Amino acid sequence: MRHRFSCLLALFALVSLFIAGCGPVTVGIARSSDGSSPSATVFAKTGTTPTSPATPSQAAPTPTHAPRLAPTPTSAPAAARLASRALARTNAYRRQFNCPPLRENAQLDQAALAHSEDMAAHGYFDHNSPAGQTPWDRIHAAGYQFSMAAENIAAGYPTPEAVIDAFFNEKPPNDGHRRNLLNCALRDVGFAYYYQKGSPYGSYWTQDFATPL
Repeated sequence: MRHRFSCLLALFALVSLFIAGCGPVTVGIARSSDGSSPSATVFAKTGTTPTSPATPSQAAPTPTHAPRLAPTPTSAPAAARLASRALARTNAYRRQFNCPPLRENAQLDQAALAHSEDMAAHGYFDHNSPAGQTPWDRIHAAGYQFSMAAENIAAGYPTPEAVIDAFFNEKPPNDGHRRNLLNCALRDVGFAYYYQKGSPYGSYWTQDFATPL
């Protein structure tokens, strides 16, 4: 009798776990002490109009450094060096998981820079601009036609290595940045940094990933 009761309890626990697993998952969006909140989103599309079976995912925030620690490049070569460092760090992590290295793409660099500049200029931190422009709009506007695309954004970090490390070191289930970083199906990447004195977070970082049609 005791054995039968134990079996019934185990069965009830399994059923409860199954039901809980089928329910909606809510990801909390918190803010660090300085108010900044990195975010990640991923989205696949077919043809020329992005479509998705679900809402783009958004990662939970990770701690950021104070904006005053961020570099302030004023030239294109300085910004290009930061992008090159971000690419090297990203591909170093991808090699650990046997993912092919990402290729830097000028069109994705353009889309990423447009977003970093816009966030700094208009004082917001989000994938979608106040005017309603999405990552996919920006990537298309830069002339890149994709079969899959993803975007990571961060604010307030002092170096590209700090940004990529924060993305990589996320833990499930709040690991949207990490999953984008290690998505072996993605082929190209663009990375951009923009600093604006007096803006809410100072430094803004955008990393756009994509696979061409």
